[in-house]
Amino acid sequence: FPIISKSTNSIIFPSNRSGWINYWRKSLNGEDLNILCPEESDQTEAQLSPDGSSISFVSNTNGTTRLTAINFNEPIKKKKLVIPEIGIVSSPSWSPNGDKIAYYFGTPSSPSELYLVNVKNAKKIQLTSLNKLSKLKTKLVSPKKISYSSFDNMKISAYLYTPPNVKTSKKFPAIVIAHGGPTSQFMDFFRSDVQYFVQNGFVVMLPNIRGSSGYGKKFEDSNYQDWGHGDLRDIVAGVDILKSLGYVNKNKISIHGTSYGGCISMSAVCYAPDVFHTAIPHAGYSDWLDFNDVQELRHRQLLKYKFGDINNNRHVYKRCSPIYQVSNVRTPVFLVHGQGRQPSSDASLKFANALEKEYKTFEYKIYPNECYYVQSKENLAEMYQDIIEFLNRF
Repeated sequence: FPIISKSTNSIIFPSNRSGWINYWRKSLNGEDLNILCPEESDQTEAQLSPDGSSISFVSNTNGTTRLTAINFNEPIKKKKLVIPEIGIVSSPSWSPNGDKIAYYFGTPSSPSELYLVNVKNAKKIQLTSLNKLSKLKTKLVSPKKISYSSFDNMKISAYLYTPPNVKTSKKFPAIVIAHGGPTSQFMDFFRSDVQYFVQNGFVVMLPNIRGSSGYGKKFEDSNYQDWGHGDLRDIVAGVDILKSLGYVNKNKISIHGTSYGGCISMSAVCYAPDVFHTAIPHAGYSDWLDFNDVQELRHRQLLKYKFGDINNNRHVYKRCSPIYQVSNVRTPVFLVHGQGRQPSSDASLKFANALEKEYKTFEYKIYPNECYYVQSKENLAEMYQDIIEFLNRF
């Protein structure tokens, strides 16, 4: 949201007009439009200090975020307050007198704790130490950040998690997890699902495929009219990386994801049927023509923005809908979905019915008392146990 700075008589707002989401300032009299702190990073969570003389914001570079403050009245305006090598700074909040900023900080192997940073000298104080109480701390795994070239030489960034005993001669199965959105991003967050898979002996890859946010507008726009194709080939290129690792079992590689991650998991078994050995789409959708007919306005507008007007581009909607290529499927599929008051699981059920008509190997399970996604602690615990059992079975 835009911020009114009375001390500078200006409005501050986010814009991607530079190719990145940066904060811009414009005088309330309509003059002097300028960028506050230009950088090739997406900036979010701007907060004005209590006296209006300073502003803080969070910057994201390849999934790692940092905290910066700018004093409008000082010649040297930019202050880098929190600059982690890896981790997430989030939810900054100024103290009443403006001398400190409270924030959360966590890493992929450590859930967020609460901190304070002194605005003048950047000295930090940790206020909570909940992770020290956890018996799991020694078992949690930190990922390695990697990058690789896709089919058209586009650079793809990814997280690679490996089990603690990966140095043994054993070869491990692997799971590629696709994020939702598709305009979203894997970041340096702690993910209990990933840690669960690693503890169960899986290598896990989280790729930020084309269309992801956090890598500039050009990268975010590179999946236009191409869902389930170019972005899927980015995932397949990641599978090639996994197969090159001596500790990965080349014959046991799965794909899993939620929302659009579920959609592209469906696309994977239809458009790349020989790549994965199992697929677990969570709350995915397989038919964008049907989606456009039944979904609410914001989702229809998203498709119109990404695919074009349906009256002119029905071929695009159909080309990106894996359900029309179900006959290609040769991969065992486990469809999981939440069940709420509305028949929201129909999205997965339609794909299940299409698989059944073609005599494909699949399982379908809905989890009660949910909305669209499986989110409750009890159902998540059951769902991930079900996923592990499915993977072991196939």
